[in-house]
Amino acid sequence: MELGKYNDNAAEIKPRIALGYSILNFIFSMFHIYCDFDATVTINDVWDRLFRQFGDERAFNVWGKFNSGEYAAAQCISEACSTVKQAPEKELMALFEAEPLRPGFIELIDFCANENIKLTVVSDGFSLYIRPIFAKYGIEVPYYANTVELTAQGTLTAEFLNARESCRFCGACKCGTILTTSADEDTIIYVGDGYSDHCPVEISDVIFARDMLAKFCSRENLPYHPFEDFFQVRDVIKKYLIERPKYKRLGATKKRKELYKTE
Repeated sequence: MELGKYNDNAAEIKPRIALGYSILNFIFSMFHIYCDFDATVTINDVWDRLFRQFGDERAFNVWGKFNSGEYAAAQCISEACSTVKQAPEKELMALFEAEPLRPGFIELIDFCANENIKLTVVSDGFSLYIRPIFAKYGIEVPYYANTVELTAQGTLTAEFLNARESCRFCGACKCGTILTTSADEDTIIYVGDGYSDHCPVEISDVIFARDMLAKFCSRENLPYHPFEDFFQVRDVIKKYLIERPKYKRLGATKKRKELYKTE
């Protein structure tokens, strides 16, 4: 998608500028990228692989109770975790550490560091696998997720330290994290692929979407940039930094204000 076609609901755009990145460091600090983890940072859905190998069908069937309104997401996650019994730590770690990253993610981290752009991973997945995957690749990026850990008995414990009381859709509320870790002047950039990304894209100024999230954005008339790797994400962000350094999507600004009022 061309940069110029993104502005369906855009606020006033500043005139194009042609300054070098070194001069724009102050402007760069006003961009904040929030990125999903499963099947976004990683190629595969690690959550899915975890329960297919070490859990059972109840980990997937329980989401019917979510769809019916009987359970909130956190309850479904807790029940899914209860299906893991006597999981060997070495086998778990081998599964996690074998997971490949989506091409360009390391390069995006370096780009953000060089240009003073904040990058935060927001996930409705688990600390249990995000931590070792990041450690394997030497990644030091802040992340917010469900606190799920392995016990000595091979079971899983689940805590929802990033939950939001008024949200039943995620165990770790991504909108809550965005609202509490960004500034009013920040341009919010969101990168994701799935269901748990539906709410946060509505409060984001710039959206990168693939798979199910791209279909959602199309259905809801949310302007987005399709992507398959993070090189594409990085290259589009470069254009925003030069051409639209203070870009705001009016619909996203309105949604953020509405969400603030409900908290």
